Amino acid sequence: MARIAIDLHGGDFGPSILIPACFRYFRAHPQHHGVLFGDLKECKPFIQLCPTNVEWIDAHSLGYLAHKPAQLMRREGFSSIESAFKMLCHREVDALVSAEHTGVLLVLVGKYGRLHAAINRPVLASWLPTLTGTTVMLDLGASFSASREQLLAYSAVGVGLHGQGGAVPRLSLLNVGTEFFKGPVALRQADQALKGWSNIEYRGFIEASAVFTGQSDIIVCDGFTGNSIIKASAGALDLTFALLKQRLGRGLLKPVLAWWLKRQLEAVLTKLDPRLSNGAMVAGSELLVLKSHGNAKARAFVSAIERAVSAQELNVTRQIRIELDKLAED
Repeated sequence: MARIAIDLHGGDFGPSILIPACFRYFRAHPQHHGVLFGDLKECKPFIQLCPTNVEWIDAHSLGYLAHKPAQLMRREGFSSIESAFKMLCHREVDALVSAEHTGVLLVLVGKYGRLHAAINRPVLASWLPTLTGTTVMLDLGASFSASREQLLAYSAVGVGLHGQGGAVPRLSLLNVGTEFFKGPVALRQADQALKGWSNIEYRGFIEASAVFTGQSDIIVCDGFTGNSIIKASAGALDLTFALLKQRLGRGLLKPVLAWWLKRQLEAVLTKLDPRLSNGAMVAGSELLVLKSHGNAKARAFVSAIERAVSAQELNVTRQIRIELDKLAED
C-alpha cells in the first residue's frame, strides 16, 4: 500500500482537473491512499464524491511565491505544496506528486530533504518511449549546465532508476557527435571516467537523433540540452499530428481514410501518447517527489500518480542512494 500526497494547486488547471484525476486513480486502486492538499473552499463541490481512500488537508495555494522560489527558504510555509512536503519529510506519506514549477520543487527538496553528498543539487529524470521500450533520461531542466562531477552523479542516479532487472544497463552521454573529441570539456572528461565503470555497459556518446531508438537504457546530459530535446520532440510530434489531420480533412474519402489510419496507427499512437509518460522524478534526496507537467490534464496526471506508486514500490530512492554511495567511495 502506498500513501501519496498530491498538491492540487500546481499546474495550469488546478483542482477542477486534478481532483477528478485523483478520484479516478484511487477508485481504481483501493489498496492505495491519497492525501489531497488544497483550499477546501475550491474543493467543496467534489468532497461529497470523494472515495473512501482519499483524505483532505486544507491549505491555500502558493500564490506569487511560485515565481520567487528562493524566498521559500527563508520563511515558514503553510501552502498546499509546503504542507505536502512537511508530511513527506515526516514519513507520513510515501511520495508527493505536484504540477508546481520546477524551481519550487527544487528549492523545497533542498529545504525539507537531504541531498546526497555526491550530488550538489537535485536532478530531473524521466522515462521516454523508444522503439524497444523506455529509456531514463536526465537531466531535463534542474540545472542549465553540468560539470564532470554532476554528469557522473546523474549517471549514478540513472543506474539507480534503471532498477535491479539483472541486465546491465546501457548508458550513453548525449553529445553533438559520437566522436570522442567532440563536445564540451566536462562531457569529454565524464566520457573517460564512465569507461571505467563496471556496473554499466557504457556506449559512449549518442546524438539527439538516436535518443528514441532504444539503443541506450540511460541517457545523461545537462539540463538545458535535455529540456530542449524533450520540448522539441513534443513539438515535432504535435506538428506531425496536425499535418495528418489537415491532410485527412480534404476530399470525399476523408471518413474512410481516417478510419483506416486510426486502425493502423492505434498501437503506435498509444505508445507515443505524451499523457502516458507524464511524471518526472526530482531525484537526489531521500524524498520521493514526482513532477507532473504544468499543462497536464486528467489522464496525464493519473500517469504521474501511477509513476509515483511504481517508484515507491520499487524503492527507487534507496537504489539511487546505493549508486551514489558507490560514486562517493570511488
